Amino acid sequence: MATPKDPALERRKVRLALRTFRKKVGLNQPDVADALSWSPSKVIRIEGGSVGVSVTDLRALLDLYQVDDAKIRQELEDSTRGSRRPPWWSPYKEVVDPQFAIYLGFESTADALYAYHPTYIPGLLQTEDYTRALLEKRYSPERLDAVVGLRGERQERLLRGDDKPELKFLVDEAALRRWIGGPAVMRDQLQHVKSVAGQPHVTLGVVPFAIGAHPVLRSGSIALTFTDDDDVLFAETSSGALTTRNDQSVVDDYLTDFDNSRAEALFGDRMTTFIDEIIAQYPNGHAETSAGLSDTPS
Repeated sequence: MATPKDPALERRKVRLALRTFRKKVGLNQPDVADALSWSPSKVIRIEGGSVGVSVTDLRALLDLYQVDDAKIRQELEDSTRGSRRPPWWSPYKEVVDPQFAIYLGFESTADALYAYHPTYIPGLLQTEDYTRALLEKRYSPERLDAVVGLRGERQERLLRGDDKPELKFLVDEAALRRWIGGPAVMRDQLQHVKSVAGQPHVTLGVVPFAIGAHPVLRSGSIALTFTDDDDVLFAETSSGALTTRNDQSVVDDYLTDFDNSRAEALFGDRMTTFIDEIIAQYPNGHAETSAGLSDTPS
């Protein structure tokens, strides 16, 4: 039996097809809403991926767009049904808020990912011990287990999965030197960062203190880019998490800052030597120091 496709991929296939068909017949989103007696926001949400589409609504849209090819219609109906299956992260749904759920759907389908955090190691690079030390004061043991499990699944999909996106990380020197969990945890964590940097689809640079203030120095953010869809920015703000995908200029500004900071970062042998020098400074004792910082997908 064939393995079911990722619901996020199925939903993306449907919404991109619907957007293409709409443009082909020369309709804008308000036109569609008027023709089907829907609210304009319903069309926007369907094409934007924040909600799914029912088979009944899919058929109405395909009729409006004059899509008569029976094979195409059946494929899109099958994808619509597939998109309504529980997402891969459903076992961890108690630690996935609505904004993060939207982000995870896009993360599953991105062509490239750009991540930076000014304070600690980006989540996709964290070892389990580092994550537990980072978050143990924030969550109950049961909830922490779910957060760790979810993060591990994301790492497996993006770092070791069959359809790996291009991953670009910037790691701040502050994150390399901040004791999360104590010397032993940090030594293992920094060795892991070096290991991940060696993967062919990963580009990882270290931003040293010596360059001072740099363009991407801000709260933790991740940008997801696509060749055939709108880009996405997920950022942690003072009021919570924010997913931006209807304002390309905001995403472009982040990507520009990211690239400008990359220009001054350390890569390759220089990065490895820099991390090794920091590892050598961690003592061999077993004193443990934890930090209960907030969790983000970064």
